[in-house]
Amino acid sequence: MDELRLLQQFGDETELPTAERLSPARSRLTTAMAAMTAKSSAPTTSTVPSTLPRSRRPAWRLVLSGVAAAGVAASLAAVLVLVPDRLGGSTPAARADATQVLRNAATAALRVRDVNPRPDQFVYSRSQEGRGMRESWMSVDGTRDGLVIETSATGRTERIVPGCRNGRAAVLKGDKVVPGETERCTPAPAYRADLPTDAAAMRTFLVEHRSGEPGDANAAGKDVLYYLTGSYLRPRTLAALYEAAATTPDLQAVEHVTDGAGRSGIGIAWPSTRGSGEIVLVFHPETYTFLGVGGSAGSSAVLELAIVDRVGQTT
Repeated sequence: MDELRLLQQFGDETELPTAERLSPARSRLTTAMAAMTAKSSAPTTSTVPSTLPRSRRPAWRLVLSGVAAAGVAASLAAVLVLVPDRLGGSTPAARADATQVLRNAATAALRVRDVNPRPDQFVYSRSQEGRGMRESWMSVDGTRDGLVIETSATGRTERIVPGCRNGRAAVLKGDKVVPGETERCTPAPAYRADLPTDAAAMRTFLVEHRSGEPGDANAAGKDVLYYLTGSYLRPRTLAALYEAAATTPDLQAVEHVTDGAGRSGIGIAWPSTRGSGEIVLVFHPETYTFLGVGGSAGSSAVLELAIVDRVGQTT
């Protein structure tokens, strides 16, 4: 058995340490890195080779071949586990930790190009639920008429979403606008510029605007899902939402879950407290981008999300 296979075996058989157990190691690693940086920046008269001499490389064979191999492998696993937390790396799905997945999703969100929507634009989204497809164009500031198109096995329907201007909106009868009639309204913007951009403020915001009773984990999951699918979030706000969600107690990682389009990913489950089924947010197993929803409460998939200039535009 060669060294790589031996290391893989020990990694498979060794339980990963918890975040609490990793905290001292993280501190020691940070201190050591700082000391090495200071040492490397100090003046020196000797020339440092750009690569290690070949004679030093066999030392790894001696380390991995003795009875200490299991301890070394466990130590390496403890150090490698720190990487996703700092860099948004890939956590193996079979050992996914719910908190870590959400933190990786936050890191991934910050890599997305930031788009600041204009008030006169629209948030375009395309989603799937089973065989049903849904497209929508919602007003960025909530004052302009939007449109929702739904396609299913029974046909295609279009529904206008009246904008709210000067406190009044058009009246709908079925899917049609009633000419000359309006009703009182409050704008419902598809983009909110006032949402928090850091985790602490986002946690406070979610508590203050919760839809359920304090401590209702299922309701908290629905609130997070609402902001993920019901509006456009800029990168810093989306990252703050994931970081805030990561602090929710009793979240569980779900392996091999699929969204409404059948795409497989890593799921984060909010257990049901009222028997209505659990909400599972599904993330891409490598990029940690949000795919959609799975679980017993129902499934859906977000296929596209963009800022466009007019209703009907998709790119």
